[in-house]
Amino acid sequence: MKKISMGFLLSVTLVLSGCNSDSSIENQLSVTLTKMNNAEHVYQDALAELTELEKSEQEIFNQTMELTQKQFDELEIKVTELEELLVKRLTLIEGEVKSVRKASKFVDELDAIIEQVDGNVGKDIEELKKAVTKRYELHSAFVVEYKKLTSLQKELYGILIAEGVELEGLKDKVGEVNEQNEVVQFAVISFNDATVKVNVLKDDTISGLQQEK
Repeated sequence: MKKISMGFLLSVTLVLSGCNSDSSIENQLSVTLTKMNNAEHVYQDALAELTELEKSEQEIFNQTMELTQKQFDELEIKVTELEELLVKRLTLIEGEVKSVRKASKFVDELDAIIEQVDGNVGKDIEELKKAVTKRYELHSAFVVEYKKLTSLQKELYGILIAEGVELEGLKDKVGEVNEQNEVVQFAVISFNDATVKVNVLKDDTISGLQQEK
């Protein structure tokens, strides 16, 4: 078989920093953001593992594409390895989903803080809550697209060992995988941009609180 390249995504980055302060409102905000960050930290520890799985899967895929149907036994072994790595990736993603879902439950705590302030600071915290909520929505969207990607990859792996596989059909499936990979990459960028926005709004909110002292 002719070698065909297939892209994989870089792992989504979960970063949400808290803040340190002695004032009541700032302290409450810090506590809530820290809870979110700690909940997400469970998956942050697994990011390196996910990245290594993706790297290994890409390498094995490239090796597999060098084989022919005449090397079916070796081809079958490689495909099994690919499928096992895919399952491991999905398991890590499910762990990520659980940690983010846990973190998102703390968003409502911001309402209690908003009720205690008014003026620009109140509006700032409301904007912060909207940004945090949007960030979690974007993460959900990322997961949906990632699972679509793994589904297409699984189909591709099945084609590799299908009897009488046509090179043109294989190319078409690789094209679908790469196209979906671009969708996932865009979802990753959108989520990471949202994380940056949350941290900027957090800093602006803290700055506003400090100016009112």
